[in-house]
Amino acid sequence: MPNYVPYLILTIISITILTIVIVHKRQFGLIVLFLCFSGMVYIAELFVMIIGNSYFYIPEVLSVQYYDHILGAIVSNLFVIPTLGIVAAVYQLRLRWFVLFAVILVGVEWLFEWLDIYHANWWWKGYTFISVLFFLLLSKFWMRALQLGTKWSRFLSLWMQGWSGTATVMYIMSVATIRHYEFGFFENVYRDNMFISAIMGLIKGLIFVVAIIQFRKLRWRLFAPILVYGIDLPLYYLGVLVVEIPFWVYTSIYFVLATLLLWWIQYAYSFISKIAR
Repeated sequence: MPNYVPYLILTIISITILTIVIVHKRQFGLIVLFLCFSGMVYIAELFVMIIGNSYFYIPEVLSVQYYDHILGAIVSNLFVIPTLGIVAAVYQLRLRWFVLFAVILVGVEWLFEWLDIYHANWWWKGYTFISVLFFLLLSKFWMRALQLGTKWSRFLSLWMQGWSGTATVMYIMSVATIRHYEFGFFENVYRDNMFISAIMGLIKGLIFVVAIIQFRKLRWRLFAPILVYGIDLPLYYLGVLVVEIPFWVYTSIYFVLATLLLWWIQYAYSFISKIAR
């Protein structure tokens, strides 16, 4: 059996569960909360997986080994765990369900190791159980905070889902050999790119969110794509940002994607504002 099949099965299961919840609740906007939870998991993985080099995924889909590893991580970080967070938050499940979910994911981790499609460096399965349990409790608490209309939960939710979308787009651009970062934090250039991309994604996501929250008129909000593009220009001229296609083509792609992200965060802001009871 090809390595990618179990990853594909997990992805399909996650998307199916998420779709069922959205249809049952008749709220397409739950995708916003889903991306918010993805962003939270991305933050944890920045420290645990990219910086800490805790484990390694082996789906064997991409030729670049580190990007292939990140693709495997996306199955967990963008689909599986955030989907469970949505279920926990929307239905306000009790602790016994969280324990069950955590046990299942530990079982999946064991199965992936047995299939030799995942390798733990220093990560312990007990950490998986504890972190999943904590995340599900946090998801339930987060939904309540949003329903109460707390400003901090709205702001952080927008930032996390904005950063999730930005980071995913930046990863796709790297895999498509459109551009990558080179700074030298890590010997592996692909790991280095993912680290810098994560930092830049957090900054760019924050700029989009501040623009949406602070400005009501579209013409002022449209400065956000210009600003995030402007942040990359010095890095380009310093050689930290390496563009692998004609620069004018890169610029065109960049502004189209940035404008779409701005539109999505605007929609996310509208949805999150309606959650409060």
